[in-house]
Amino acid sequence: MNADLILDNLVAFTPEWMAGRRGDDLIAIRDGRILYVGDRAARPTLTGPHTKLVDCRGATVIPGFNDAHCHPVAFAMTTRYIDCSPLRDIAGLIDALRSRAATTGYGHWLRAANCDPARLAEQRLPTRWELDLAAPGQPVIVVEHAGQHCVLNSRALALCGIDETAESSDAGSVHRDPTTGRLNGIVSGNHAQVAAAIPPLASDEIEAGLRTADRIFLESGITSLQDTSWSNTPAHWHAMADYKRRGLVSPRVSLCAGADSVAEFAASGMRTGSVHPDCPPGELRLGAAKIALDESTGDANPPQDLLDAVALAAHGAGFQLAFHVPDPTLLDRSLNTLAWLDAAGLAPRLRPRFEHCPACPPEWMDRVAASGAVVVAQPALLPLAAPALHARAPDPARPPLFPFRSFLHHGIPLAFGSDAPLVPCAPLEGLKAAVTRRDAAGYCVAPEESIPLADALRLYTWGGAYAAGEEDATGTIEAGRRADLVLVEGAGEWATPDDLSRAQIVMTLIGGKIVWAR
Repeated sequence: MNADLILDNLVAFTPEWMAGRRGDDLIAIRDGRILYVGDRAARPTLTGPHTKLVDCRGATVIPGFNDAHCHPVAFAMTTRYIDCSPLRDIAGLIDALRSRAATTGYGHWLRAANCDPARLAEQRLPTRWELDLAAPGQPVIVVEHAGQHCVLNSRALALCGIDETAESSDAGSVHRDPTTGRLNGIVSGNHAQVAAAIPPLASDEIEAGLRTADRIFLESGITSLQDTSWSNTPAHWHAMADYKRRGLVSPRVSLCAGADSVAEFAASGMRTGSVHPDCPPGELRLGAAKIALDESTGDANPPQDLLDAVALAAHGAGFQLAFHVPDPTLLDRSLNTLAWLDAAGLAPRLRPRFEHCPACPPEWMDRVAASGAVVVAQPALLPLAAPALHARAPDPARPPLFPFRSFLHHGIPLAFGSDAPLVPCAPLEGLKAAVTRRDAAGYCVAPEESIPLADALRLYTWGGAYAAGEEDATGTIEAGRRADLVLVEGAGEWATPDDLSRAQIVMTLIGGKIVWAR
């Protein structure tokens, strides 16, 4: 059978490579799927008059990266914000805001993101009064790099309805100047008034942001995205279908349903695995029900009975369960919920997920393994946590962060994602963090939990497919699988961090089509 496309003179990252044998050297593709993987001697029998041949020049072909936990639309929106990461002091930030203000209409919101206090000379976030210097007549919001804090200028505070009488709550905290006691503009957490007051970007800005984000996804080798936003509704589902139809989002998308919207999805006959009728097969599917009661209710410690009830409703509607697990308390309650569902003798549940799970007490590893849940982790968050750990006194009683090796040792399925826009979506950086576990200053977080590079690569490809229940369709280079592939040069044996540091993505294919090339 003639192929549509042949990738020749390559090293394919196949399951045999995981067993210690180097991969094959030819991949043939037809109708969007892998037709043949093997020796290049078969090339003449696979080549027809319309076959396109790509000489890979000895490069490695790996499965496309599957970002198992991200927020693609939010990431796209942040590409339209001022990027604070290159700035080195607050004066530079003020200048950048002032320049942007000169090109926007009076009264329009000015937005900046990726503000890292550790990179600024002042070693702190700016205050409302400093932001007022940039544009006193325009509302300004500056988002801290980890997404946990933002700074509003005086005009923005007024538009949000936050004045000197404001009080903090579990959902959001307001900060004050330690000397005067006045609001300094810094707001932490998921503050409802801030979220409600900031208008959405204009349609042309949204489209521009999506196009920028799409280019970043493709040049990063990302062929599948799993949108794990807890706020997703049917309106988000249809909007994503529109983005796909318009060519604004190239990677395949698995979109989680917010737990609050499960009944609305179910009323339309949808459940996990449903596909959008307006998109080609495999382009947009409905993922798990995202259960993040600590965020959706504003209660950092949601009661067990409420978690049980929400999970039961989602399970009954035919949804995979994806629990937001940012700490051991919610890990414990999520494990309790799964055990309760099993004890109730209900229909077998779909493969559950624990999103994040950055810390797991060693004595709970067997509980997690017995639950059958997939831990969906974000290794690129490790460098963010490292500085605080470095400054803190060692505590043997504290479980290690991101215990990847321990999860695998106990037979716990593991998948990798980015949590973009909280951190950049680049999988190569996530792989580097999983293997070296170092921050930019060289501090190493729990080095005993490092995993081999080849294993980390599998968790960012097959692992994501497994977490979504699509491991039979994608995630490995085998005949019959989707031809979602990435060509990487300079990666050597994919055995050491040095190999990874030399790696360069040069081509991305989705469904056998070259969607990006360097």
